[in-house]
Amino acid sequence: MSLSREAYRALEDIVGPENISEEPAVLDGYCFIWANEVHFDDKFSARPPAVVMPGSTAEVQGIVKVCNRFNIKYRAHASGFEVPAISAKEPFLPVDLRRMNRIVEIDKKNKFAIVEPYVSVQFLFTETLKQGLRPHSVGCGPSASIIASSTSHFGCGTSNVSTDYGGRVPLGVEWVLPDGNILRVGSLGTGSGWFSGDGPGPSLRGIMRGLSGPNGGMGIVTRAAVKLTPWYGPASIKADGKPNLYGYDIPENFLVHQLVFQSRELMNNFFISMVEESVAHGIQRCTVGFLAMLATESNDEFWNLIKDSPPEMAEIYKFSGSLLVDASSPGELKYREKLVEKILDKYEVMSFPLEDQMKAALFYSLLTGQGSTRLFRVAGSFLSASAAQEAWDAMGNVTKRCAEDIWAKYEAEGKITAGGEAPWGTALGDWTSHVESVVVYDPLAPESVQAARDIIAEVDEKLPKWSLGMGSFEGCLSPSETAQKKAAPYCLDFMSYEKKIKKLFDPNLVAESTWFVTPDK
Repeated sequence: MSLSREAYRALEDIVGPENISEEPAVLDGYCFIWANEVHFDDKFSARPPAVVMPGSTAEVQGIVKVCNRFNIKYRAHASGFEVPAISAKEPFLPVDLRRMNRIVEIDKKNKFAIVEPYVSVQFLFTETLKQGLRPHSVGCGPSASIIASSTSHFGCGTSNVSTDYGGRVPLGVEWVLPDGNILRVGSLGTGSGWFSGDGPGPSLRGIMRGLSGPNGGMGIVTRAAVKLTPWYGPASIKADGKPNLYGYDIPENFLVHQLVFQSRELMNNFFISMVEESVAHGIQRCTVGFLAMLATESNDEFWNLIKDSPPEMAEIYKFSGSLLVDASSPGELKYREKLVEKILDKYEVMSFPLEDQMKAALFYSLLTGQGSTRLFRVAGSFLSASAAQEAWDAMGNVTKRCAEDIWAKYEAEGKITAGGEAPWGTALGDWTSHVESVVVYDPLAPESVQAARDIIAEVDEKLPKWSLGMGSFEGCLSPSETAQKKAAPYCLDFMSYEKKIKKLFDPNLVAESTWFVTPDK
C-alpha cells in the first residue's frame, strides 16, 4: 500500500512537512507491537504507507476528510500499548496523536480535567495530586492515554472501586467522526461547558465506546473531560532507588494488604463487601507470584525467590488479591482499619506478610497499575486470553472454566506459562467486576505462539456458549470474522447492529476497524 502524491501533499499541507513521513526507517517504528505474531502470524505488522502527526482538532478533521476523499484507511493511537492500537489485517495510515499532549484545564471545584489524547494517566495523576484530586488508573500502567482508556478501550484498573471504570468517567467529548464531521457530546454540544457526558436527548456514550470501545473504528476523540476523585495523600509521591525497583514512601493515611483466601466463594464475598462498604482506594485479584515479580529486578532473582517453594504452595495461594485503603484523616483511617479487620475476620482472610520493598512496590502498583508490564519478563510476552465483565460470581466461573477446560492441556504440554485459575481482576465500582485470564507465552517459540493462538480460538468459541461474555483479547471483538459469526447466536447478534451503526457513521469505511466490526459489503 502506498499513498498517491496528491494524497501525500494534501496531508502535508494540513500538518506541515515535519509532521508527516514515509521514510522506511520511520515507518518501521510503527510495525512492532507485542502479540502481533499471535493474531497476524508475524512478529511485525505490515509497514504503513506513511505516518501523520496532527497537532489540533482542526488538523485531525482535515486528515480524516483527506482519507475519505482518497479512500485511505486510517486509525489513531496515543500510547500504542496494545495490538488494537497499531496492528491490523492490512496496512493503514497511523494517525499518531503524540503532539496533542496538553492538559487543557483542571477544574478543582467541579472535579474534572479537560485533556488531549497523549496525556497519560501518570501525567494527569501527577498534576491533579497538587490539587487534591486523582483520575482513574488503568491496569495496563501509568503510560496509557487517559482518553484512550475513557473513550476508546476498556479502562479497567485497580482504582475502579473508588473512581469507577473508564467507560463511566468521560464527560464532554470532542469527537471527529469517521466522515470528518465534528460531534461534541453531552453538555459541550449545547455550548454549556464540559460538565456532563449525557444529554440533552439520548446519550451517545454507547455509540461512542459501548462496553469495551471501538478501538479506533469510529473516528478520533481529540479532547475529553474526565471525572476526578478526591486524593487524600501528599501533593507528590516520593520515590528513591533505581529502575525498575524504585522505593516509595507510603503515606501515613494509606494501608496496603496482600490477601490470601481459602476459597473462591470467600474471595468473591470479600470483594463484594469492599464495594459495599466503600473503604477501598483500590483492589485487585492477583497472585502472590505477581507480588514476587513486582519486588524482583530480574527473572533470575525472581526464580531464586520462588524455586524452593513446595508445589502445594500454589494451591494454598490460588485465591489471592491486593487491597489499598486510604482515608482523609487519622480518625477515619482508624475507623476504616477496624472495618477492614472485621471483614477480613468474617471471610477468614489471611494477610500475607510483606517486606518493606514488597509493600512499597505493591503500593505503587495498586496506585498506578505500574506492575502489569512485569508479565512480559517471565517468558517474553503475554495475552489476556479471556477478558469479561459481569458479576463477581460469573467472573469466578470464567477463570475456573478457562483454567480447567482450556489452558490446562497447554500447560501440561509445557507450551505456555499460565497461572491456572489465577487471573488479574478488579471491581468496577459497583456489583460488577472485570477479569483477565493471563497466558504467558514465548514469542520466539513457534509451538508456544501457536498454543496462544489456539487458546484464543477456543475462548472465542466457548465463552459465548457458556453465557459468560465474549472477547478473547481485552474484551475486543476478535479480528476473526469466523469467531464473530460463531458467537452471534449466543449474544443476540449485537454485532449486526454495530455494523449498521458503523456504516451510518462511516459510509466510506475508512476508519480502520480490525478490532471493531466491518460491515458486510
